[in-house]
Amino acid sequence: MLRTIGAPVEAGLRRARLPTLFEEMPDAWISYKRLRYFTADMAAREGIPELGLIPEASDLERGLSEAFLNPLMRIPTLFLALQTIPSLTSRQTSNIRFWLETSGDQARTCLQMPLPPEVPGYAIGETRTLRLIEKIIRAFVGDDFVPTRVLLASRPSDLHFDLESAYAGVPVRTGQPYGAIEFPRVLLVSTQNMAGPRTAAADGSPDTLSDALEACLPPYLLEGYLHASLAAEIAGCGKRTLQRRLAEEGTTYREVVDRVRCRVAISELQNADMSLWQLSQRLAYSEQSAFSRAFQRWTGLSPGEYRAHIHFRSPGS
Repeated sequence: MLRTIGAPVEAGLRRARLPTLFEEMPDAWISYKRLRYFTADMAAREGIPELGLIPEASDLERGLSEAFLNPLMRIPTLFLALQTIPSLTSRQTSNIRFWLETSGDQARTCLQMPLPPEVPGYAIGETRTLRLIEKIIRAFVGDDFVPTRVLLASRPSDLHFDLESAYAGVPVRTGQPYGAIEFPRVLLVSTQNMAGPRTAAADGSPDTLSDALEACLPPYLLEGYLHASLAAEIAGCGKRTLQRRLAEEGTTYREVVDRVRCRVAISELQNADMSLWQLSQRLAYSEQSAFSRAFQRWTGLSPGEYRAHIHFRSPGS
């Protein structure tokens, strides 16, 4: 962009002690501190206040493209997806910190940009990043998702849009220590909102082995049959071939079984007549405590907490 407006890029790179030929080696690493100096220097000289964090936001936007989102499509719950974001974004940019926290009946997915809010362009980078995180949440919760509250580290004077129109009816607090999207904690249990299986052929049938297994295994799971040898028979191949084909899809048989167990558990917990012990047996767990730990790992809630919430919200309860 700077070159298209005739800005003296090479001179700016030299002032920032950056290599003028770094574009010829896109895989090479450069000093983020020097890059910060370069963008701030060029923003001031060229009169482009938004330049400061445009590179940072663009990196994340590329990261949330297909290469970033594909791994999330195989994650069974929003809780696990939000926990996975930090490791995925670190492959794209190591400078934005993400974390998930809970308090009472609310959850909060948080981010902290690598620069102080007064740096030019901070508000653009922060708000764009939060919008991208909302996109992930909607993939699980649905397009009608509305946050409980939005936190921005950006200063009100730096925002280039109207808060009331951007977040209609949602409380927004600026000048916070970090940015965050707050929402009801129970939504962490939400499973993929995409018409599953996640990848399907034209006739609606799954077109990957892992999706086909996830579609076939639930009845076997309820009968206690989960061995990889059974899955290999279903797939019409040997165990080693099964493992290799799943590895090519970026998953394992154990992960497939985990996803099946998670989805079946979430569905079965809506049956108030089934005890947690009965459900743990149906899911082929030897002990109820093992099932409870697994459910907490999948969703961030205990089975009892989730069941109490859905029964509290059900009509007539």
